[in-house]
Amino acid sequence: MTSDSDDLEQQLRENLKLRAELGAKVAKAKQGGGMAYRLGWVLYWISLMLALASGVFVLGSMAGAGILSLIAAWMSALALYGIGRAFRYVLAAD
Repeated sequence: MTSDSDDLEQQLRENLKLRAELGAKVAKAKQGGGMAYRLGWVLYWISLMLALASGVFVLGSMAGAGILSLIAAWMSALALYGIGRAFRYVLAAD
């Protein structure tokens, strides 16, 4: 009977050890990645600001052109926003 309880105790200790290791990994993952994660966010925000600036510039410079200037502004803004999201996605995947 003591053999079974010793095996159970050993299994429980191993289970606690594995849970502690898993908890440490989860805590590390929640606090964010390393340098690549931060670089991804920086590039994302830079691209977002460039997208907004290009949209404002295109709208301001082509104010009399009509709907085509609005489409051009949205397309340039969406392209730069997409580039920023791509940078963030690729660099954050550690």
